[in-house]
Amino acid sequence: MNSEHTATPYADLLRALNKAAIITETDLDGRITFVNAEFCRISGYSETELLGKSHSIVNSNTHSKKLFTEMWKTITGGEVWFGEICNRAKDGHLYWLQAIILPIFSEETGEVYKYAAIRFDITERKTQELALKKKAALYQAAIETTDGFARLNMKGNFIEVSDTYCAMTGYSREELLCMSIDELDATENPIERLENFNRVLLGHGNTFEVKRRRKNGSHWSTEITATYTPLDNGSIFVFLHDITERKAMEKYNNELQRQLNHSQKLDSIGRLAAGISHDFNNILSSIIGYNELCKMIAEEELAESEVKNNLIANLKHVSSSGERAAELIAQMLTYCRQEPLLSKKAISIKPTRSVIEEVVNMVNVNLPAGIKIELELNDTPDIAIDSMELHQILTNLVVNARDAIKKMGGVIKIKLSTIEMSDARCTACLTWINGRFIELCVSDCGMGINDETMEHIFDPFFTTKAIGEGTGLGLAMVSGIMKNLGGHILVDSKLGVGTTFRLFFPFPKNES
Repeated sequence: MNSEHTATPYADLLRALNKAAIITETDLDGRITFVNAEFCRISGYSETELLGKSHSIVNSNTHSKKLFTEMWKTITGGEVWFGEICNRAKDGHLYWLQAIILPIFSEETGEVYKYAAIRFDITERKTQELALKKKAALYQAAIETTDGFARLNMKGNFIEVSDTYCAMTGYSREELLCMSIDELDATENPIERLENFNRVLLGHGNTFEVKRRRKNGSHWSTEITATYTPLDNGSIFVFLHDITERKAMEKYNNELQRQLNHSQKLDSIGRLAAGISHDFNNILSSIIGYNELCKMIAEEELAESEVKNNLIANLKHVSSSGERAAELIAQMLTYCRQEPLLSKKAISIKPTRSVIEEVVNMVNVNLPAGIKIELELNDTPDIAIDSMELHQILTNLVVNARDAIKKMGGVIKIKLSTIEMSDARCTACLTWINGRFIELCVSDCGMGINDETMEHIFDPFFTTKAIGEGTGLGLAMVSGIMKNLGGHILVDSKLGVGTTFRLFFPFPKNES
């Protein structure tokens, strides 16, 4: 009675296990000696096809030899092996099993005389796991192939960052996961940042450009594509593309275009001015010539009278006006570079210091009270320039400085020195200034020049002075002479502080 009650539960258990599990037995050499119906069903082989064969008949070649070596080492050592195995059915499809392989000991000898394997079908679960792993791998590959990736919570704190994002910012992953994205923001307009964030939450307009700050304090430009998902209490996926190089190239191209437009504009003005100047010069020469002839006739042929004296005085005024007009024409031709040095009848080369002192002495005669000129003339080679042209350049700059401070008074500083320049942009021609130069500076402490005016100060006929006080050709002439020499000009100006014109003359080649 007791034996029946004891045996029945085990028999029921074995029957249930036989239906639910895949059971096999093998001899010590691994040949199959028993299979249940479940093994035949899942493998597709009949019992006859399986008995006497090894389990290699269902080997899928998915696992390494190392796994089977360790499995045999475990069970031959009298221990139970647990693991997951992928097998191949007779029709070629793969299936996964959770396996328990255990040695069976003889009650008589205590030695292992066969092995039993109990397996459960986990194909569905394993397929889902592999699909998830594949998606995760693709997700990770997508993340790492972008310039940068980050996932944020609704407060803007980092939840996840890619290695490339860490490299872009200069922060470690541990540092970023303790930070918010706002701490890296270098956008000057916080309202713009908020608007971008709101567009992401609304699901549209989620690509935009922003500036970011690296750990070392430097800034970089990035194009962000951000997507909101309501999962996990709300997350924002952020993909970043570093566009610093692209923005720099755009800026460079814009500067080149600006330089080209500037050059074309000045060239057009120069051609127009040159044509007008030559035609006007011919007319003016005729006027001056006939005026001199009339004055000579009046002086020699007319009897002394008040009418004669008035006529000669008027003719002298015409001569004076003609001379001023001729000077204006000369300035226009100088700007247009129609009068190079080699075409002049006489070239006067004086020591640079002497020319500067001449200009200062000349300007000092009519200098208003409260204005003085300070000189700082360091030892430099003489500038290779016609003395008259240097005189014109310096006179224009000093007179402009005087006019800038004549109401408030102050100091005009003139400085002569040598300097090494690199990566500075010429205000006049917009090209880069690099190399060794002789620098001539003229500074004032006036109201300065605003940005709008700065754009046009070297344009011919542009002036901020009242009508009758300037022709607008002074700085244009300075620009023309400097360009003809291969020199450059930098204008440093700050509103309410003053302006400095820095002229860079080519360093003589025979000087060390």
